[in-house]
Amino acid sequence: MPLTVLNHNITAEQAFGCSSTLVEAAAGDNMVDASVFGAPFQVAALLIGLVYTFFIVRYWDFLRYFIVSTAGFHMPNRDKAHINPAEQRNIEVVMIILGVLLLALSAVRACGLYFPHLLEGIAGSNVIWVVGGVAAVALSAVIAYQYGVTMLVSAVCDRIDIGSGIVGTKLLYMAVGFVTVIPFGLLFLLSPATPATMGLIGAIICISIATIIFIKESFLFFVSQKISILHWILYLCALEIFPLSLFLAPILR
Repeated sequence: MPLTVLNHNITAEQAFGCSSTLVEAAAGDNMVDASVFGAPFQVAALLIGLVYTFFIVRYWDFLRYFIVSTAGFHMPNRDKAHINPAEQRNIEVVMIILGVLLLALSAVRACGLYFPHLLEGIAGSNVIWVVGGVAAVALSAVIAYQYGVTMLVSAVCDRIDIGSGIVGTKLLYMAVGFVTVIPFGLLFLLSPATPATMGLIGAIICISIATIIFIKESFLFFVSQKISILHWILYLCALEIFPLSLFLAPILR
């Protein structure tokens, strides 16, 4: 014969015993959706997408050559002949600006998805200015630091040509990296939690590949200029690893 409970106003201890405890909701339930960041967040993401689409359509031959040649595949000389150095530099600068803006917005989105406690006390519409603004300034400062130190050291050593070569290599591979990362970054910015995580994983993979290729090319550049490998290691530690450690230190604490 089934047991019928007439009194529904009972506690968990009365129903399940004195050893029962209440379990708090999972941390993922407290994640902040991107929609609370307001119109500036959506407009900035849309602007990145529009400008990126324009450059992909308008300069596809340039970008295709950069991506394929950067990956180590040989391209016909006739394709390289159509590359205008000034136009190449303009494309690199635009892609880097889009990349910095994308990373700043990604910092906002990452806080909303994975570290919502960091946004406590900040109104949703102000997060893009507080978190995104700090991230954009920090990334711009790192790029300015790398450029300034490289050119200063090359000027002191009276080897401006080497400094310009290092900066040119850095800009090229940074721009190519952002060309491949931006689609995954937009997926991370504008999608629900699960697709956003997939976009983040794709972006990390692209960044890792671009970083490995840049390290290899920077090594070959130093070798071609007959510069000591010790100087190459010092360059990586001072201008690449040190700024990265400053970003990772607060996250890994």
